[in-house]
Amino acid sequence: MLVRKQNVIVILSTLVFLMGQSCNKYPLKSPYDGAVGTVIGKEICNPDPTKDYWLVAIASSSSARQQYGDDLTLNGVKYSNVIKTSGLAESLKKAGEKIGFDFTIEETATLTTNCSVGTPVVYKLKLAQIVSSSPAVF
Repeated sequence: MLVRKQNVIVILSTLVFLMGQSCNKYPLKSPYDGAVGTVIGKEICNPDPTKDYWLVAIASSSSARQQYGDDLTLNGVKYSNVIKTSGLAESLKKAGEKIGFDFTIEETATLTTNCSVGTPVVYKLKLAQIVSSSPAVF
């Protein structure tokens, strides 16, 4: 009987220790950021339009950093916090579409080069790599 009680105590002590070790003392840092925004248009650079970058105006981010993109005037409308990406799901590639997405971003704005259409329409914006995207309501 005494041996059984000692075994139970050892097992319970081990479980309590393991549960304590499994608790993170620091919040998990995601390798990417999350945001919601609106698709506002796209660049025109390639004969295959599926290879063009789409423009997204970020409305809000899940991180303390809220400003990722740059200002852009498009069709007479001024937008702020605009990025460009080629990683949107096909169903989200519509101007006016509200989206939620996870991403990583380049810190320097770049101008798309090597366009192969007669009259390219490109923008100097930061390039975001989309990890995942979906429709959003905000």
